[in-house]
Amino acid sequence: MKKVMKDRSTYRYVAFLIAVLAVLVVFIALPHLDGSFNGGFWNGLTGAATSSTTTLAVIINSAPVVNVVQAVIPQSVSEGTTTLMAFKFNVTDADGFGTINNMSATVRINYTGTPDNYNTSNNVTCFPFLQTSTTSITFGCNVTVWYFAQAANWTINASINDTEGVYAENISTTFQIVSLTAMNMYPTALTWPTMDLGDTNISSSADPIRINNTGNDDIDVGGVTVAGYNLQGLTTLTQYINSENFSVYAANFTTSGVGTAECNGTQMSNGSSGTAAPQPVLAANITSGNNSINDGTGASGQEEIYFCLRTVSAGLSRQTYNTAGASSSPWSVAVS
Repeated sequence: MKKVMKDRSTYRYVAFLIAVLAVLVVFIALPHLDGSFNGGFWNGLTGAATSSTTTLAVIINSAPVVNVVQAVIPQSVSEGTTTLMAFKFNVTDADGFGTINNMSATVRINYTGTPDNYNTSNNVTCFPFLQTSTTSITFGCNVTVWYFAQAANWTINASINDTEGVYAENISTTFQIVSLTAMNMYPTALTWPTMDLGDTNISSSADPIRINNTGNDDIDVGGVTVAGYNLQGLTTLTQYINSENFSVYAANFTTSGVGTAECNGTQMSNGSSGTAAPQPVLAANITSGNNSINDGTGASGQEEIYFCLRTVSAGLSRQTYNTAGASSSPWSVAVS
């Protein structure tokens, strides 16, 4: 009897263990709410990590700002050469002046929105010259400008990068390049071949006289003038070749088969008593340009004029006549 009871107790114990194992198997086999099966339970039993942490670093970079831009005035070109025009501008960066890339500072200037010859980096030098605060630097820039830069209002483009490569510019400021009227010419001596009495329409053997516009002022038609004087005889001082016998023009082609253009051009007038009487040269004009092109056209800032002795008056003696006599004066060519 006792043996039977013991066997029944053992049976109940074994049955209980089996039931517990069944519950565990069911628990393990149950799906997650998303319908998936995994070993999360065993992970819990073994202590496996189910999450971790990391650190994040986000840098917020403030863009630089190009503030006040100024031109050091007056800004004037130099006759026949280059000049340095000075500019300054202030840059602010909220991250501190140390984040401003000083080497990237530059200034470009342009006229009526069209880039010009002065925008290339080798014509511009910029440098930081004043730290105005912990976040601000003022830069100075020198721009090399040629004499033929147009007399007009120009736009300044001041720009900078920060050390992160963020670009900033300011194109709100203009400045004026003032007008310069200047010229030179070659040759500077007019000569004629030997002539006989009664000869007509003889062109100068020195033609053409090439005039260079060495400033930035465009010389309009009527702005090129020649002032002449009677030529005095060097032997017989009372004899002259009157300046009215000469004429000048901005071309030398044949006109209607009669002589050349200069012989039908502007007639000279005598400057009496040492007072000049300049005459405008018909059709002559000279825009500003690069003289080094040297092709005698407006592109090179040049004009060519030609001179003619219309007639050698009868009654003159054979001798040399020129402007070196005491009662004569050198001729002059001028632009305005």
